[in-house]
Amino acid sequence: MRPGLVAITDLTLCAGPTLHARVAAIAAALPAGALAVQLRARHLGGAALYATAVELRAVTRAVGAALWVNDRLDVALAVEADGVHLPEAGLPVATARAIAPGLAIGVSRHRADLDEEVDLVQLGPIWSTPSKAGMGEPLGSAALTAARPRVAGQLVAVGGVDDPDRVAAAIAAGADAVAAIRAWWCSDDPGAVAAAWWTIIARARE
Repeated sequence: MRPGLVAITDLTLCAGPTLHARVAAIAAALPAGALAVQLRARHLGGAALYATAVELRAVTRAVGAALWVNDRLDVALAVEADGVHLPEAGLPVATARAIAPGLAIGVSRHRADLDEEVDLVQLGPIWSTPSKAGMGEPLGSAALTAARPRVAGQLVAVGGVDDPDRVAAAIAAGADAVAAIRAWWCSDDPGAVAAAWWTIIARARE
């Protein structure tokens, strides 16, 4: 199954055993394979990031979720992650493909004029969000519709996806999945959030 929900980590909001418990709660509310966890931890050095990734790989494997490592191809390979997610100014896709031909590759993009052979494109910010401050005006859901014909892999909406109405709007506009941060790590019940959002996505996939 292709993931429909992407949980992007923010270790300043949630880390360690609490993060692991929340990942397990989210996954428990979903069918196997519906969740992908994107490990984003820019502040961590190589050793600390590797240790965090090892722990998260064990958790995601146990609950049937995918693990993507942000930016660090070496760490993604070392922990046998499902994919590496490359920021817009990160390693070129062709280089990553040459180094790790068997690894799924995702990219972050802030424009709709896309023509890249990747497994996943995370497009945003679609709506305003604190994590994307300074990136200019939000793209709006119309950017997903414009990007859809140009994305061969999964199209993921990111930025301001914080309630069921926006999940529905993103999926209706052409997204295959939605990514969020605060919805998972700041919610009182991330499992309930996941279940509600997945219902919207699953209906659209039928």
